[in-house]
Amino acid sequence: MNEEREKRIWKELAKDGIHNEKELDVAIKNMKLLNIGGFINKIEMKGVESNADC
Repeated sequence: MNEEREKRIWKELAKDGIHNEKELDVAIKNMKLLNIGGFINKIEMKGVESNADC
């Protein structure tokens, strides 16, 4: 990774109180899951009836 880019990333993380790799690991572990359901397109399946009316 580019050293300048890495410094910028750590600077942004510091704004959220993350100053080292251990704190980053803890923050990632404590993250809430992101609901991406609104970003997923429904796939039309041939030969299978939709249960949308149920």
